[in-house]
Amino acid sequence: MRGTKTKAFTRRIPRTPLAAAILLACPVALQAQDRAGLEEIIVTAQKRSEDLQDVPISIQALGSEALAELNVKNFKDYVQMLPTVTMQPSLGAGAGFSAVYMRGIATGGDGQATTSQPSVGMYLDEQPITTVQGNLDVHMYDIARVEALAGPQGTLYGASSQAGTIRIITNKPDPSAFAAGYAIEGNMVDEDDAGYVVEGFVNLPLTDNAAIRLVGWSRSDAGWVDNVRATRTFSADVSTPDDDITINNDGLAKDNYNTIDTLGGRAALRVNLNDDWTVTPTLQYQKQEGKGSWGDDLNNFIVGGDNDVAHFQKEYTNDEWYQMGLTIEGKVGNFDLVYSGNYLNRDVDGSFDYSDYSYFYDSYYTSGYFSGLHFDNNGDAIPPVARYTNNDGYTKQSHELRISSPQDRRFRGLLGFFWQEQTHDFQQNFMVEGLADVMLMNSGEANMSRFADTVYLNNVDRVDKDQAVFASLSYDITDALELTVGARFFKPEVTVKGFFGFGLGFNPARVPGSGASDGPDEPGDPANGGSGAFSPVGQAWSRNGEWRCPSQADYKDAPCLNVDKGISESEHIGRVNLTWKVSDDHMVYATWSEGYRPGGINRNPFAGNFVSDFLTNWEAGWKTVWLDNTLQFNGAVFLEQWDDFQVSFQGANGITQVANGPTAEVLGMELQGQWVVTENLRLSAALAYYDTELQDDYANFDADGNVTEVLAPKGSPLPITPEFKGNMIARYEFPLGSYAANVQGAIAYESSRPSSLDLADNAILGDIPSSTVFDLSTGIRKDSWAIEMFIQNLTNEDAQIATSVECAVSFCGVQPYGLRLQPRTIGIKFSQEF
Repeated sequence: MRGTKTKAFTRRIPRTPLAAAILLACPVALQAQDRAGLEEIIVTAQKRSEDLQDVPISIQALGSEALAELNVKNFKDYVQMLPTVTMQPSLGAGAGFSAVYMRGIATGGDGQATTSQPSVGMYLDEQPITTVQGNLDVHMYDIARVEALAGPQGTLYGASSQAGTIRIITNKPDPSAFAAGYAIEGNMVDEDDAGYVVEGFVNLPLTDNAAIRLVGWSRSDAGWVDNVRATRTFSADVSTPDDDITINNDGLAKDNYNTIDTLGGRAALRVNLNDDWTVTPTLQYQKQEGKGSWGDDLNNFIVGGDNDVAHFQKEYTNDEWYQMGLTIEGKVGNFDLVYSGNYLNRDVDGSFDYSDYSYFYDSYYTSGYFSGLHFDNNGDAIPPVARYTNNDGYTKQSHELRISSPQDRRFRGLLGFFWQEQTHDFQQNFMVEGLADVMLMNSGEANMSRFADTVYLNNVDRVDKDQAVFASLSYDITDALELTVGARFFKPEVTVKGFFGFGLGFNPARVPGSGASDGPDEPGDPANGGSGAFSPVGQAWSRNGEWRCPSQADYKDAPCLNVDKGISESEHIGRVNLTWKVSDDHMVYATWSEGYRPGGINRNPFAGNFVSDFLTNWEAGWKTVWLDNTLQFNGAVFLEQWDDFQVSFQGANGITQVANGPTAEVLGMELQGQWVVTENLRLSAALAYYDTELQDDYANFDADGNVTEVLAPKGSPLPITPEFKGNMIARYEFPLGSYAANVQGAIAYESSRPSSLDLADNAILGDIPSSTVFDLSTGIRKDSWAIEMFIQNLTNEDAQIATSVECAVSFCGVQPYGLRLQPRTIGIKFSQEF
């Protein structure tokens, strides 16, 4: 374990920063409104259509107008404007593979194939689209709204909605009228590289009761990170400096190294069978091709300057997915029935520079590359210029059936059944070019092409299943007072099967000239998994203290099977809410709710399993409208306790594993609202403040349960999430001759936050700094067309928003990488609707 469980429960007074006090003086929110006052926003957070002001949840909704006005294109854009949400993007992938957190529920280190499921659930319409290694980065066009539901949503949304849920709701086909539109955008990043966006939609009525909606987009994101020409020297031995090998990256050096091309589309059909029944099938597809790396060499270890990196291996990511869904809505008597069935298929492949890993480990653990870990067929040493490749295949299918009683009854309820299965076929090759055949796994001519140049291999199949029954019951105690109780009974199962380990050559006895007595394997010896690979109990054998693969070789596309584990749990969670409708414009509520995240399997069989962790939430909130429907002020305060939280760390042999740690507590406040000052001027803002604290030491333990090292003492904050995050928007609309014109300014701020839960690692990497981003836009509209001009990141703020290294911080921490904010971007957009 990495900590101990505690029931300690302490309330604290938040250290509110000056910035919070300033924003608290302003009304806050992020929603669209019409010129006469505040517009009614309909959301489906509770799996029924309701006015946002009637939903007793801390929820933010970015409607279609707000998304367009803020020029939101992707996940990063809308997260910037959602204070309750924090992201930790992958520096290598560029798109997708971002860890998503809400309300400070984060430990970092997530996102590997056999680590924890995410703590935030993401939905595209009715389908959960959360995968272990990151969300789908859906292009944001023809979107009705984005809903961010803060706090545990486990009773209605289940696993991975522990800390909150984000829902992307697309526009649906409309049989009542034809509609179409398109938009063309050109932009320039850092006054250097150009990008573009082309997108369009058409809504075609087929009959009075049926319509089809077709949407398409093509986007090219410009780069701003330069891969600078550089050299790196791999030392031999201090006694033979003439044998040092120096490499360069001349063939890969390039300005604006990090680019993404996105192509996608969506088709939806809506058929109203009669007044009571509707069928909506959908198909969505997207492909993203990313090149380069988004990480900047923060310490200028090899190269100097912002947004510069020196990498020595080709880097790219291809992320392709499609989703098929079917939603059936109807009535059975007076009861509403909804069925949703969905299937997601995602394939991701990529290649990434990993030369830091081999360089620093070679320096620390050996007397140079001549230690025998890297040599060719002639026995000559080669420089360990490492890279790794990913080949990930995901599938996700889910089925949900809900039936609810009439909502106008004093006593009403909802009953649902849920089943889901998600698979992850994960293959990761760590490679050094030119390795000797003897170093390959399952050495032999038949396997030369299969494992060419592979030093270490991860090849596992992970299957996550979830079955659940959930219910919600509401009772109107009076006309103004409503009591709601909910529960979810669930049974998650996780299995991991496959291989992980080193190649044959990593047995020191195999190194030519080593003088070791063991020598090459004898005929008939099974393939070696190396010191990092282990076989199932009863099937392993060892020599020189190394565990090896069992005799059944060639498991699928791996040398053999040495991981075969599973875990099954059965639990339940609940929710109780009391809502008081003070008046038509004012509502207050109090909620107790729980969220959970399933346990799982460590691929190292000797590392043990980890079990579900639970989040308990005590919350009070309000939804209010004032001044004749021109001023809105919503908010919530809460206290959350996160018991035995799952935490990822690097275990034996540098292999990432997960354990249940101590308990943490989060005290927080969220505010949102908006103000129509005049017919022309609208102000809005939003903020979130979180005070996180460990309730016990986060520590390492020995086999007897004794603390061997305290990594973060009791009272330490959780990482990744800023203590304060907020934004403000001002929009002014005015006539300009025969045109309608507008000017808009937006500011988004995040405070600094720790980069790691481990205080020693954080001391090396440093905190993620605070950042302030200003965006400006102006435009004119006439009849059906509009022209918008914008400047994003006006002041060219260059603070990093994520920090990472290629190996353990204690080894590679001298060369950290940071993903910085996108530099100043200037663009112009033309759009037209029919």
